[in-house]
Amino acid sequence: MTNPTVLPDVPFVAAPRRRLRVLHGFTLVELLVVIAIIASLLGLLLPAVQSAREASRRTQCMVNMRQLGQAAHVFASAKNSELPNSTRPQSGPNGRLSWITRILPYLEEKKLADDYDYDSAGANWSSTTVRAGSGKTIPNAVLVMTPMSVLQCPSDPEGSEALDGDPDTSSTPNYGTGPAVINAGRTGFATTGWFCSTTDYSPTTFVDNRLASLVDKAAPDTQKNVSSGTLAPGGAFWGLLAKDYDGKTKSKIAQCADGMTKTIMCAESAGRPAVYVQGRRVGSFPTDRVNGGGWCRPASDFAFKGARSDGSAIGSGTPDTAINVTNGESVVTATFGGATYGKEGTSDPFSFHRGVVNVLMGDTSVRSVSDSVTIRVFAAMVTRAGGEGLMDN
Repeated sequence: MTNPTVLPDVPFVAAPRRRLRVLHGFTLVELLVVIAIIASLLGLLLPAVQSAREASRRTQCMVNMRQLGQAAHVFASAKNSELPNSTRPQSGPNGRLSWITRILPYLEEKKLADDYDYDSAGANWSSTTVRAGSGKTIPNAVLVMTPMSVLQCPSDPEGSEALDGDPDTSSTPNYGTGPAVINAGRTGFATTGWFCSTTDYSPTTFVDNRLASLVDKAAPDTQKNVSSGTLAPGGAFWGLLAKDYDGKTKSKIAQCADGMTKTIMCAESAGRPAVYVQGRRVGSFPTDRVNGGGWCRPASDFAFKGARSDGSAIGSGTPDTAINVTNGESVVTATFGGATYGKEGTSDPFSFHRGVVNVLMGDTSVRSVSDSVTIRVFAAMVTRAGGEGLMDN
């Protein structure tokens, strides 16, 4: 029998205690400080983001206008230097043709141009039926509901859904109370109403006679009488795309004695036909509306008349501001067919860009004109042969 092994005495050593690590969270005060810092950073960042977005929209607006200018020059090349001015004959329901309608083939809208009936004797932009023997299948009034992105300033809050209409209550369809509804066959309207898709860019056709004491060259009579077609087409107050009121007045590049680089072809007049004053929509549409806006309408062209700084109708006092107060006078005060405007448009130069209005010059360049421009200077930019001697800047 073997003896048991005797183990030596080993001292007892206690295992070391683990120290518990206590995790501390944010206190309420610390959390509020962090939130405040983040909010401050966002407050600094958001204006910069919004400014960058608006700069992008403004650039796209300028690209749109340049495309219109290039299309107008391609038209002129094909028409022996004749520019695409709008036409509004004195009598009869037909033959009204806008400058945009004339350059449709050069705006990558050949299909729309092919479908449109340009016949001056038997068709109009508001025609709700096709002309017999025309070979067309869709009425002009249906076709002009087509929106075009090249005509829309991205900063315009009205967007591409905005619609204009015919202010002549003897016409069908006229303004009505809501948008027109096209029938299933696109041969007319199931419900009449507003039907003209809009443009934010329109020609400045001449300088209004109410500016005579403030400018170098102005029309000798009211817009109604100027539009009668009885004035000589060579007057110094005419704009580059002077409207054809007698069915035979052409606008030629050679008539621009002031120089194409110094003469406006068209200007922004955004937000139409709703009325905007100092950036805000006013009144109740369609009772309160500008006479103009539809891309198919010659009445979307406008004479430069300046504005009152408070947005009131210029008939209530002398104009004191050139641009960007309002996009036009409401038909409530500028009565359609009245003694001042007749059937002319009531628009004004206006944009949703901070501090400027974009204008397309005759050479297809686009300039951003400051709100601070004087009435005299802007009027000189409108006239094509006023001889005012503008500087390049």
